[in-house]
Amino acid sequence: MRRVRILQVGDIHYPDWHPSSSNIDAKDSKFAPKITQKLRASSLRAVLTKLRRLTTSKPLDTIAFMGDFTSRGDKTFIASAFQHFTLLCRAQGRSSKALPLIFVPGNHDVNRDDARELGPTEKFSEMASLAARLGWQTVPVDQPVHFRLPTGSAGANFILVNTAIGSWELQNLPAFLRDRLEALSPSTEPVDLGSPDISGHSPATPPSDPDKEASDDEYYGQMDTPYISREMLAGLQELLQQPDMRYGIMIGHHNLLPQKTPRITPYAEMLNSGFVRTQLLQGNKPIVYLHGHIHADPVEIVNDPRFSDGKLICISAPEIQSGFNELVFFTTDQGELVGIRLIPYRTNVADGTVMEGEHCFISTMSNGKAFLNNDTFDLLRRLRDHATRRGNGLLFWDEITEIAASAELGLDLEDSLLMLQAARFVEIDGLTKANSAWRIKVRDE
Repeated sequence: MRRVRILQVGDIHYPDWHPSSSNIDAKDSKFAPKITQKLRASSLRAVLTKLRRLTTSKPLDTIAFMGDFTSRGDKTFIASAFQHFTLLCRAQGRSSKALPLIFVPGNHDVNRDDARELGPTEKFSEMASLAARLGWQTVPVDQPVHFRLPTGSAGANFILVNTAIGSWELQNLPAFLRDRLEALSPSTEPVDLGSPDISGHSPATPPSDPDKEASDDEYYGQMDTPYISREMLAGLQELLQQPDMRYGIMIGHHNLLPQKTPRITPYAEMLNSGFVRTQLLQGNKPIVYLHGHIHADPVEIVNDPRFSDGKLICISAPEIQSGFNELVFFTTDQGELVGIRLIPYRTNVADGTVMEGEHCFISTMSNGKAFLNNDTFDLLRRLRDHATRRGNGLLFWDEITEIAASAELGLDLEDSLLMLQAARFVEIDGLTKANSAWRIKVRDE
């Protein structure tokens, strides 16, 4: 069995990320502040340190960034964020392309002036040039970007899509609102998007109440029009229909499913998310969709019983100050996706640390019998014989290790058990834990 290991990093929003400090019981307000600060720990710093350690201590295939490197489309800060993570994620002295860094643009990466002057695709040109100069993967603009990792093998198929192509495209809005926003500057009063009557919102008249002045954040929230374009979706479907594409790992910025927290904005969800989900499920193969945007970390699975092998697995990464995800994709030698192990790293703001959370294992094969080799079938036979002699179908890891060792089976025990679970010959209790804690129930023939 093959493994592809990646890190999934959510929204960064540099330099607006918040380096929260750990708690200190500061009874003496006159105590030297420099010493007090030295006693505090930063959870954000802990996240960046953990990222750095994982890139140097574990065999990684790529690091995937979910977009929103900055806020309000500031190109200077986008460049700074790219440079920072290039240095952070690539060990000193390594080739610029030693560890692939992949990304998708977010709505906050779109510069308002570029969108107005350059149009829906050329507004990403500066980001594309920056990525090329620093050795990052190509940015998806109007067509998906497809590549395979590890390179040149039957590894994981990654497909990058651009869901932010509609950001700051005023023609997507009703005429009354488009005309109003074209005249806006960051110092004018925000528009009431719930009412077509804008007579009281003249851009030439300053607001009487200073508290009602709009910030860039408000306008960027209003100007997010997420969707996957017709051309992007056609290219995506063409890739997924290729004979050797047994499954796909799709990466976009916006969520395909409604978020848990109510979102008050004109286009709160991706405009054509339902259509995109339907098209993906009809392909009748597992699709993993990685995204950010919502600053939360749900894991959600969508099925359609009419397509037995179709499964859409949506995994969101939290905002970087809250942590990131490590994902391990298990595939057969034939390129079938067996399952995904999700390892969350989450911050504890109170003490300024980042901790490894409980693992989550997601099975993706509807039937893995065709991919079992002779040694794995031999292991299954021995497990059944052992369970019959004991009169109990529940086995523990140590028992199975002894059975496999005595038979001198040339197999990876963890991989074989995962394949047997995919084929529904066994049921593993405790998949979220280390394999030594697994309890394996052998199913009847």
